[in-house]
Amino acid sequence: MSIHDDLDIFFKGLDAVEVSVCGEDRTFKAYKNTDMDSVSLGRAMTLNPDQPIMTCKEVDGVGLDQESQVIMEGKPYDVLDFTADGTGLGELELMLAQEGE
Repeated sequence: MSIHDDLDIFFKGLDAVEVSVCGEDRTFKAYKNTDMDSVSLGRAMTLNPDQPIMTCKEVDGVGLDQESQVIMEGKPYDVLDFTADGTGLGELELMLAQEGE
């Protein structure tokens, strides 16, 4: 059993979202960190649900780059970036795909 197998238990919760990679027969579970993309001291946070940041296992995010697209909650998203954090997890930055792409 590897560290990646041990992480599976954290992605079995009710809040986990299934993510499908377009053009591949691959799905994985991820959590929305928050839909907030900016914070200013003394001001309210700005919500941007069109640019979610997801936490997923590193092995699931590896290979996803700006050429990748995923489907989450029935909507297509372009991948902006994937950054591994060195613990077996990583952050997947998404942006709602524009219609006609």
